Amino acid sequence: MPILTKKTSTISLTGAFFLVAMALTVAAALFSYRGVMEIAKRSAEEQRTHHVLLRMEETHSTLRDLVSSARGYALSGRHEYLLSFELDRNILFEMLDGLRVALRNQQGQLDKLAQLSTAIARRVEMSRTLIEADRSVKIDNVDEHGRDLSEDIRKQFVALKDAEQQLLQVQVTGSRASMEAALLAIIGAAALSAAVLVAVYLRLRREILSRKETLLRAQLAETDADALYNHAPCGYHSINEQTHLITRINDTELTWLGYRREQVVGKMSQTDLMTVASASAYGREVRPRILAGKVVSKVELEYRHADSSQFAVMISISSSVSHHSGALLSHYVVHDIAERRRAQQQIEQLNASLKRHALQLTNINKELESFSYSVSHDLRAPLRAISGYALMLEEDYGDALGDKGQEMLQVVGKNVKKMDTLINDLLKLSKSTTAELTLNSFSMHEQVKQAVATLRADHSKIDFVIEPLENAPANQALLAQVWENLLSNAVKFSAKTEQPQIRISAQVTPQEVVYQVQDNGIGFDMRYVHKLFGTFQRLHRQEEYSGTGIGLALVQRIVVRHGGRVWAESTAGQGARFYFALPRTAL
Repeated sequence: MPILTKKTSTISLTGAFFLVAMALTVAAALFSYRGVMEIAKRSAEEQRTHHVLLRMEETHSTLRDLVSSARGYALSGRHEYLLSFELDRNILFEMLDGLRVALRNQQGQLDKLAQLSTAIARRVEMSRTLIEADRSVKIDNVDEHGRDLSEDIRKQFVALKDAEQQLLQVQVTGSRASMEAALLAIIGAAALSAAVLVAVYLRLRREILSRKETLLRAQLAETDADALYNHAPCGYHSINEQTHLITRINDTELTWLGYRREQVVGKMSQTDLMTVASASAYGREVRPRILAGKVVSKVELEYRHADSSQFAVMISISSSVSHHSGALLSHYVVHDIAERRRAQQQIEQLNASLKRHALQLTNINKELESFSYSVSHDLRAPLRAISGYALMLEEDYGDALGDKGQEMLQVVGKNVKKMDTLINDLLKLSKSTTAELTLNSFSMHEQVKQAVATLRADHSKIDFVIEPLENAPANQALLAQVWENLLSNAVKFSAKTEQPQIRISAQVTPQEVVYQVQDNGIGFDMRYVHKLFGTFQRLHRQEEYSGTGIGLALVQRIVVRHGGRVWAESTAGQGARFYFALPRTAL
């Protein structure tokens, strides 16, 4: 009776310790949650302020670009400046709307923004007047007033940004104070919880040591049976289902596991021997059957060696009631089936490795596409500036430059145009991967006819022959880019032939549709075929045949996204044949 009373007292005291620790942990978690939510709120306010500052800078930059485009059109009359002006005007007013939404809770800032919006609208109208008015009026009457108004707008932007900077400083100070208060509270609660848990640990440790001594004394009385038990060809161990600890284990299983007996008996449970996944399945499916007194046969699980490596086992379990303690004991027969499972694991590892490599390649491609898109857009602003200043230089100082200077300006213009084309190709290359791939059915023959009709307008000398084309499920917009690039490539390299001809055809196999574009142009050396579909790869000099070296790379990327393939065949001087194949059914 005293022993039972002592056990009950130990359990009650341990439970009280756990309840205190749990209460402290819950309190710390609630306080931490409140602190984190406050910090998150303040962080969101800081991010909004940063966003407002960035949008202000972007809005001002867009206004300057708009004014520059208007002046460029006034000086040169080139249509692209007018298009740029209209685009910047639409973007500018969208940005102002966005700023109004972002500042909706700041009436003072909204009032300043309203005044700024009025000034910007006047400046836009002045720029439009510069575009629409007579040239002499543009230079003499409009531009000078515009500079004064632009300076006033700049000052209003500065005032808005100064107010936001002051607000940001207040927000940063508040966030720092909230973080310090939350951190102090969390540390205090954690220290109290740790003290209680240490007390629980020490009491449980003493209890485990006591039970271990009892189990070891009981094992000494079973020396004769242990010899047969320990040297069996399969593993044996028994578990006290009340304590969940291993009470007995044979040498065979210990050798498999790589543990010493004192590391296991009285210290480890059945779940300690298994992987996390197997322990979960064991607790969910196997242990309830043991507690119900049912026999468990031939269950496959994953065990762990002492070095954390895994091996497969098959277990069968029976149960009995101890005559000494009345506790339920479960008895395990364990068979090592690692060899049988090793082949299966190797296959799974290979599949996992392939998935990892595929994910790495996907991430690399995304990073490259993001870089290409960012660089392309960042290059447009200096290109516009170079082109604009070159045009202004030609207009204002053309007579002073002389023939040589004029020639140099023409070279600058040509290279700016070439760079702009390269940027457009880079953007197409990026979009070919990032755009959503929606597959649908459409007439491939009609799509090719439209592409050919566009090319015939500028290349009437070329004979286009379009044979019947089988349809394949694809993204119509992306396939239009494929046909445009392949046909333009064929036109470029066959245009100098005496009787140029381009033939478009298709062949159908059970799995795919193979499309072909054949020309009778200059062809290429098959030794360099591996360079054809690489980005920026060229087989001919720029002076002979223009291009950016991205067109065929774009073709390959689009076709591969559809689950297809691309290749080419040629003999130098005897034309070339470009092929791409698409699956007949959507992947």
